[in-house]
Amino acid sequence: MAIITVKKHTVKKALSMGFEKVLDDRGYDSGAYYVKDGKKWIFDIVALKQKQGATSDDELKILGYDVDTYNLVKNESNELAELYQDIAVEDGEPMYLEGGVYLYPDGSIR
Repeated sequence: MAIITVKKHTVKKALSMGFEKVLDDRGYDSGAYYVKDGKKWIFDIVALKQKQGATSDDELKILGYDVDTYNLVKNESNELAELYQDIAVEDGEPMYLEGGVYLYPDGSIR
């Protein structure tokens, strides 16, 4: 059994917030990173700190990462995820709601 979680720091979210794709073999997303106003999008701040050897958000800011936007997205309310947060389903399996509609592990309803 798994609790449904929804990733917030996605490529789709970065693009919707005006970040632009920059091709780079060292990029987190299959050879690309995303930038806006000279700052890089953060997908996973814990992993990024480990990779960069950083111990604070300020160190990441100095390296050109958009920590403020990361925290803004992190603290955004996801009403759908909150509504169903206590529902446990088998790993990777959708849950039937009603009327032929399923709730998928990524938080989408179809």
